[in-house]
Parts: sequence; structure tokens; C-alpha cells
Amino acid sequence: MHIDNSSQSFSFKHFNDIDEDYRKSDLHFHSEWTDGEGTIEDIIEHAKTVGLKRICFTDHIRKGSTYFPDYAREIRRQAQALDFEAYVGFEAKVMNFDGEIDVSAENLEASDISILSVHRFPMGQKLFAAKEFSAKMSQEIELELSLAAIKRGGFRVLGHPGGMSLTAHKVFNTEYFEEIIEACAQYGIAFDFNSRYHIDHIPVLTSLFTQYNPLVSIGSDAHRLKNIGSCTNILFGENEVV
Repeated sequence: MHIDNSSQSFSFKHFNDIDEDYRKSDLHFHSEWTDGEGTIEDIIEHAKTVGLKRICFTDHIRKGSTYFPDYAREIRRQAQALDFEAYVGFEAKVMNFDGEIDVSAENLEASDISILSVHRFPMGQKLFAAKEFSAKMSQEIELELSLAAIKRGGFRVLGHPGGMSLTAHKVFNTEYFEEIIEACAQYGIAFDFNSRYHIDHIPVLTSLFTQYNPLVSIGSDAHRLKNIGSCTNILFGENEVV
């Protein structure tokens, strides 16, 4: 059964409908609330300075995380105070080959943008890094986990598809990207077009996006304040955000 979370407030665009305004988005990065840099106020001020139109805070979360209600309140407070379009989000890992997401129902409901990512591979009762497998096996596992999550649903964005294999082995086959993009288009899950992981695969991905026209989320996956917003230049070849 596919779980539909499309009622959450942010509206993603299909790739072929992306315009200049939408490109001025960064919908995947991390703050000092988890493993990134910068307060919520710092990040909003930076986003305004570099000409972004909107951002989404997507710090890491698990089912047992307790910080999220305070985090969400602070994002909404600062967005209002600074008069800026900022959304509440998170990045959670896929838990198993059934595609379950590692987040509580309460925190999922409280978010605007929910990102599910393949991080370590769940095998039995343990988690393994992609580098512990051959390049071929790593890609096949990452593909299987990604497709299981897309088909199950219950989140809005598939985070950095292929990213673990790309980091460990510098490869993610085009046909695997195509399977994921086609599934995203079929099930209404946004593909995280991610400048940190996809920088060497932009022509391949944009060709597949044009063909299948999935929903696309734009993100830097920045962990340093100065890199938030860099995705516009890297992914779309613009010299600056503004």
C-alpha cells in the first residue's frame, strides 16, 4: 500500500515546469540543531543575502528524537519575524527493505517537507556502510531500498538518490537512476536534485527528468552555512543566485 503525504503545505514542481523563481530554493541542508552549522536566524539571514526565495530546514531525525517540536516552533517564529519563506522539514533514514521511514507519526505530521534517504544499509539487525560492499552490490542494495521506500510512501522527497554508492564507489548506473526517476514520477515522490551528490551527473539526470517529468526538490545538502544556496549555481549553471 502506498501512503500519500501530498497534503503537506509545500508544492513541489514537476521538472518541466521549473522556472527561475523555483530555482532559487534550497530545500535540503543542515543546521547546528544536528550536524550542520548556523542557527535558524543565521541561515534565514544568509538565504536572504544570497537571494534565495525559500528554504527548508531538514535536520536529521529518528523515531526517538525529542528536539523536533522546539525546532519547528523556532523555524516558524524566525520565518515570521524575518519575513521569509522558510519551511519545517527533516531528513530520516529508510529503516528496512519494506521502505519504512525512521520518524514518529507526530513529527511527520508536524513537518512541511519530509525527506527519506538511504544512508547505511539495514541488513538483519545491523547497519552497513556502502563501502563494505562491492560497487555492483552497493548500487543494487541502494536501488532496492529506494524503490521499496517510493512504493511504500509516507514521505515527500527521496533524498540524494544514489548518494551512498556515489560516495563510496563513485558510480551509480544510469539505468538505476532511470528506475528511481520513473518510480518517483509514478508515485508522486519528489526527487532530491542534490548538488552535493549529483554534481557529476547533471546532464544524465536532466535528460531523464525531461523524459519522465517527476516532481523535483532542489537541495545543497549543505552542512556549512556558506554553502546553503550553492545548489542553484551548481545544478542550473547560474553564476549567482540573485
